[in-house]
Amino acid sequence: MKKTSNIVGLLFLATAAFAQKIISPDDAVAAVLKNHPLLKAATFEVQAKKYREKAALNLPNPELNAESPTGEFYAIGVLQSFEFPTVYARQKQVAKAETNLAYAGQRVSENDLRYSVRLLYLEAQVADYKSRQWAERDSLYTAISTAAIRQFAAGEIDFLQKALAENEAGKVHQERLAAEQTFVLLRQQLATLTGLADFSTLLPLAPDTLGWVAANDLTANPAIAYEQQAVQVAERQAALAKSRALPNFSLGYLNQGPRSTPIDYRFRASVGIPIWAGQYRAGRQAAESEAQAAQSRAERQIQAVTLEMQRSQSNLQIALAALQYLEREALPRSQALITAALRLREAGQTDYVTFLRTLDAAFQVQREYAEQVEVFETAKLQGLYLAGQ
Repeated sequence: MKKTSNIVGLLFLATAAFAQKIISPDDAVAAVLKNHPLLKAATFEVQAKKYREKAALNLPNPELNAESPTGEFYAIGVLQSFEFPTVYARQKQVAKAETNLAYAGQRVSENDLRYSVRLLYLEAQVADYKSRQWAERDSLYTAISTAAIRQFAAGEIDFLQKALAENEAGKVHQERLAAEQTFVLLRQQLATLTGLADFSTLLPLAPDTLGWVAANDLTANPAIAYEQQAVQVAERQAALAKSRALPNFSLGYLNQGPRSTPIDYRFRASVGIPIWAGQYRAGRQAAESEAQAAQSRAERQIQAVTLEMQRSQSNLQIALAALQYLEREALPRSQALITAALRLREAGQTDYVTFLRTLDAAFQVQREYAEQVEVFETAKLQGLYLAGQ
C-alpha cells in the first residue's frame, strides 16, 4: 500500500510539473515558424517559382498543317519556331533569380515573425511582472484602508485621511484588475499566434545586462538581402530584354512539289529579322531603368536599416544606463523608503497623506524599472531583428 501511494504521489508531481511547463520565447518562435499561414504561403510561393524554372524553355507549340500546293494532292506539314538560344538561357536565369527572390521573401517573413513573437512574449512578461506588482501593492493598500477605517472609527484620524486611504486602495485595486486583464489578453494572443495551448507560466522578466552582445552586423539582414536579390532579378530581365532583339528561327517540313520530290527538298527553314529596332530598344531601356530603380531601392534599404540599427543601439545604451542606476541605487532606496514609511505609520509619526505619497513615489520607481527593462529588451530584439537573427 505504501509503495502504491508513493507511485501515485510521484505521478501527481510529474503531472503537476508537466502542467506548469515553462514555454520559452524559443518554444513560441519554433511553434510559429512551424504553423503560421504566412510561412506556408511563402513556401508555396517558392514551390511555384521552382515550377516556373521548368517552364523557362517555353517553346511555342508546333504547327501542323495540310496544304495542296500543286492542286493534285494534300501534303501534311509541320512547322516549329524557336527563339535565339540566348533567349532560353536568359529566361532560365530570370526564373532562377525569381526563385532566389522567393527564398529571400521567405526569410523576410521568418524574421518578421520571430520578431513579432519575441516582442509579444516580452509584452506578456512585462504584463505578468506588473500584475504581480500590482497584486502585492493591492494587498498592502487593502490592509492600509482597513486600518484607516478602524482608526477613523476609534477617532484617531479624521475623515480626510480615511477617505484618502480608501480612494487610493480603490485606485490600486482597479490598476491590478487592468494589469491582470492585460496579461490574460497577451497570453491569449500568444496562444492564438503560436497554436500552443498553455501559456500559464512564462520565463520571469529579467534583463541580461551582463551577457548581451550588441548585434550590428547588417550583412544578414533579410530585408536588405531581398532588395539585393530583386536587383539580380531586374538585371537578368534587362539581359533577357536585350536578347529579344536577336533573330528567331523556324524549321518545318512540307512538300511543295509533286509526290516524287526528294525528301531533301521537302524541308523549310526561315529566319526572323528584328527590323523593328525601336520597340526592342524601348523594351531594353525599360528593363534597364527597372534595374536601376531596384538598385536604388536596395541602397535605400541599406540606409534605412543602418539608421534603425543606430537608433536601436542608442536606445540600448540609454536603457542600460538607466537599468544599472535603478538596480544599483533607486530600487534599494525605494524598498528602504517603503519599509521606513510603514514603520513610521505604525508608530503614528506620519499622517496618511504623507504616508501614501511616500508609498506612491516608492512604487513609481518599481514601475519605472519594469518600463526600462521593456525598453532595454525591446532594443535588443530590434538589434537581433535587424541583424536577421
